[in-house]
Amino acid sequence: DVILNYSMDSSVYFATLDQYKYNPALIIAGAVNDRVTAAADGQVIGVDTTAETGQTVTIGLGDSYQAIYGQLKEVEVSAGDYVKQGDTIGYLAEPTKYYSIEGNNVYFELMHDGEPVDALDYLE
Repeated sequence: DVILNYSMDSSVYFATLDQYKYNPALIIAGAVNDRVTAAADGQVIGVDTTAETGQTVTIGLGDSYQAIYGQLKEVEVSAGDYVKQGDTIGYLAEPTKYYSIEGNNVYFELMHDGEPVDALDYLE
């Protein structure tokens, strides 16, 4: 279930932050320890930690597309690794303080040429 939809043309309400803001990603509900898998084949560009999305994995998909997965723990990939669709990237972590009211979730952002795009337009 999508908790918060992608929305770069109008702001959406973030309950935890008690404010409206643009959302470049899909915020997808899940349970702690759920397995998070690659949506498509690609190469891991980076594994980083941010205050907003916690442990975050960025995968280059080719043709200037990138998939960004956040709110992870026990990440099983490293920069330079190649992944196939369905491969385990990591597991769902407790939400960061930015999403405590929304609850456990995977942050999934799709970018093209450095700009966010609506992942629902690309998912089958």
